[in-house]
Amino acid sequence: MVEKSLETAPPKKYPGATFLGRHIIPRQYVRYDESEQPRDKNNESEHVNNLTNNFNTVGYRMDAQPPIVCFDSQSTSIFALKAQAGFNRDGALNNLGQECYIFDIYDYEDDYAEVVARNMSNHHSNPQLDQKIPDYVKEVVNAKERGLIDNTQSAIDSFVDIIAADRTPQQRGKIKKSSYSRCEVFSNFRTYNSTGHGKNTLNGFISSNGLAKQGIENRTAKDIKKQGYIVYCSGKGNNKSVWMRSITNSVKYGVPVYVIGYSQERVDDLDTFREKFIEDWNDQKEILVKFAESLFEDCGEFDESRIQVKLAGFMAQYIKPDPNDKGRPTEQNMVDMYGKTIKFDKNADCLTLIQP
Repeated sequence: MVEKSLETAPPKKYPGATFLGRHIIPRQYVRYDESEQPRDKNNESEHVNNLTNNFNTVGYRMDAQPPIVCFDSQSTSIFALKAQAGFNRDGALNNLGQECYIFDIYDYEDDYAEVVARNMSNHHSNPQLDQKIPDYVKEVVNAKERGLIDNTQSAIDSFVDIIAADRTPQQRGKIKKSSYSRCEVFSNFRTYNSTGHGKNTLNGFISSNGLAKQGIENRTAKDIKKQGYIVYCSGKGNNKSVWMRSITNSVKYGVPVYVIGYSQERVDDLDTFREKFIEDWNDQKEILVKFAESLFEDCGEFDESRIQVKLAGFMAQYIKPDPNDKGRPTEQNMVDMYGKTIKFDKNADCLTLIQP
């Protein structure tokens, strides 16, 4: 049966793992650590009963992958093994009084590879209990607490994409978002809603900083002239819609347009986001300048300070309490690319002329 099963259910390949062989092994040598059970809950009696009934009905499934194990580094015995999968199956084998079973033995290059294999081994078609979103989130939290992955969005994303490779993109998205929350990846990050007028909305930010309402709606040309500027918010430095509205209304009303940047999603590194925002801003500005220059044979010397579409700054988004400032948020109001508070000035130059 062992030899035939290698053809009907060949050993799976796992990143960072080496297959050592498939053997019939006395179960007394296999240790199951419930704290490493991939699922959020320990053995579920209904599933254990289903596995027991299935074994009684059809016997050993030749088309199914056997549980995977590795040599147990916590044991002094050279024969001791530790299981990475088959927790519920172990309960069924107890019910059956089965003293030996078929196992695949692997060697892992590190603990991370072991965790990945433990989860990937559940991607099979044998009578099974699918891992649910809380199960995957548990694995992410455990991996973070053990130091196997960094507590960052990118590290969690990569880990989830591996261990939940058989899930849909939508399901993996839910796993990632729940993991961000459980791991408090963005506990000190503020996002802004594009609708509404509450504190953490774009309109709320504009209002709390004493600025004129975004855009030009519900105001006459005289009103725009009186306020002396127009303001927009943008999640990207090269947002073409924002750029064209800004150029159009700056020319139409004869006032400068100030754009305030912000990240629409939580990010690990605000400095990197803001640097990329400014880079994209300058690229888009250069394209528009080249277009304008192409309309005339001689434009004279170009003076960038005359461009009336300007980056005013960024919204405060890093809100970790600052112990040196009575616990106030580290970033407050409008900030430059380095998170330093700056005051809005309708006569100020574009931030990109001085930063980075």
